[in-house]
Amino acid sequence: MAIDEEIEPSVTLSKKNQKKMGMLGMLKQALGGTIGGPIFAILGIVILKANSGLLISLILSGLLMILFIMIYSELALSLPIAGGGYSFSKEAIGGLSGFLIGWGMWIGNLLFTALSGIGFALSLTVFLPVNSLNSTTVSIIGFAVLLFFFVFTLYYPDKLNSIMKILTYTLLFGFITFIILGGFLGSSLNNDFGFEIFQERMEIGPILSTAAYSFVFFCVYEWNSTFESLTTKFDEIKEPRKTIPRVYLISIIIGIVIYWLVSFVALINLGSTSSNSWNSIILDQSDAPLADIFGLGFGNFGIYFIGLIGMIATTTSINSGFQMSTHLLHSMARDGFLNKGFLKKNKKQVQWVAMGSSFVLIIIITFIADINLISEIGNFIFLLSMVILSISLIILRNTRSNLIRPWKVPLYPFIPIMAIIASLILIFSMFSTDIGFLGVIVGIILILMGIIYYLFSIARRTHLLLLLNGSKFGISIILILLWSILSIKVSFNGSDLLFFNISIYLMGCIGIISLLFDLFTIRRILPKLLKDEKTIVIGGITHHSEKEEIIARRLNFVGASILIFIGLVLLVYGILILNDIFILSSHLPSFSNQDSEFLKVLFFIIFITFGIILIINGLIMIFQEIEVRKMVETETNKDR
Repeated sequence: MAIDEEIEPSVTLSKKNQKKMGMLGMLKQALGGTIGGPIFAILGIVILKANSGLLISLILSGLLMILFIMIYSELALSLPIAGGGYSFSKEAIGGLSGFLIGWGMWIGNLLFTALSGIGFALSLTVFLPVNSLNSTTVSIIGFAVLLFFFVFTLYYPDKLNSIMKILTYTLLFGFITFIILGGFLGSSLNNDFGFEIFQERMEIGPILSTAAYSFVFFCVYEWNSTFESLTTKFDEIKEPRKTIPRVYLISIIIGIVIYWLVSFVALINLGSTSSNSWNSIILDQSDAPLADIFGLGFGNFGIYFIGLIGMIATTTSINSGFQMSTHLLHSMARDGFLNKGFLKKNKKQVQWVAMGSSFVLIIIITFIADINLISEIGNFIFLLSMVILSISLIILRNTRSNLIRPWKVPLYPFIPIMAIIASLILIFSMFSTDIGFLGVIVGIILILMGIIYYLFSIARRTHLLLLLNGSKFGISIILILLWSILSIKVSFNGSDLLFFNISIYLMGCIGIISLLFDLFTIRRILPKLLKDEKTIVIGGITHHSEKEEIIARRLNFVGASILIFIGLVLLVYGILILNDIFILSSHLPSFSNQDSEFLKVLFFIIFITFGIILIINGLIMIFQEIEVRKMVETETNKDR
């Protein structure tokens, strides 16, 4: 059945005598998808990035969010099916592109949920007798709260939804309290209070990169989950064609205003970049910056109050992150992109396989990544997803002109085109910082992993081999170029490791050279080298002399073994680098005064990815060789 036929009844019929939800009731739910916890975790980071330019960054990202919401509204009302942005793009583009939008949004939700778990732990620090926690302790606390929500959601989903509504109202009360008391009473209670920070210089580069970074403020993955659930209740809403898009826009605008005012009040309470408050909270990277800022005027009461509000905010975000990541896996399994096992439900109708799979990966992210990197990766994937979403709108307007559209984006096609251009500009602005650049690189690698999975599970073998060969060649080039351009030096216990550099170039060259043997196989080259004219064809299979077969088989096994060995070495290198056993540094001036954290994470990802590709490539070569041998023996026996 066509999607149009499935959707038409839901947007034209309504149940009689049913009490319908009005704008106020919808708005209460929608605010739960736009007001959440990320600001409590990253406010100090974004203030350090842009100073008072943060206010401009929030306006820019807020305006772009409004464009996205208009695009989302048309698609959601045209295709009110589970999966949100994934389902829209899948209908418009389909195939690999459709899978990738779902894959990207799923990864983004995992990152958002992990960020919320870490944010909960950081907000909790205000109640502990220590000023800050080490990363391992933060991860353990994050794991505990995520585990609690996972179990609670499995067994008490209805109660959890009711609790979330109450927490959302409490969160709004906390934000409003911060804005009113911090803005009006801060001047008399806080010695650093002032407007001097707005007289300091602002630069366009940090403003743009912070605009890209600050998207996480708007709970970009949380609103997709909440708005999807509202759209599927089309029949239960009064005048849905008008009410739904209005509620979406109003809730986003309220979110923009709240986050802008919170940031403004935070800045005037800090006073200037030379104040004691700035040094202790921003430069020293407080675990709970918003709580500490409120504490400048209201002491322990202010710290504990905002700490509690931060814990509440991050719990609502965790709940939404779990729900949306589960819905995405369920939707992709429904469409045949994933195993049907993800559709399984328990007695409470909770999709426990999909949720459990997401939970495991969320925990891994919580333990291996920090807030800065998680935010950059998540925002890159979100911006890329919005580009695809905007393109999907344009495609559907042209290919599905008869699709019922209760609401249309105004000024079409300028709105989606503006959204595409603005998103790409913000993506490029991320390259202006090391962590932003790393976030883009990691995001691209995660997308490539999705492509590999797709080709492994769905595509034909020839496409898979083509991808592996291309990936092997591409990452070999990237590794050699980055290693050379960044002028990497490796040390162990203070001593330089020259063999490490040599091995890197050697392994990169082998990766490049091996592509030649993928394109021109040993069995095609060997007869020409040996000048053997005894080659025959039996059953469509090329047979060589017994001598040639033995040589070809041995060479292929040797080549496969070399690739597997190099892959294992790269995995070991990556682990040694991640655990700071091998220390990376660069001779470039831009890295001379920085630690090696950026280089460590960058090359850890490259080594692990390259190693996995080579191991898979080597194993496939061995399996192919075994398969060819069996086929030759079978055809030979038939002819006898």
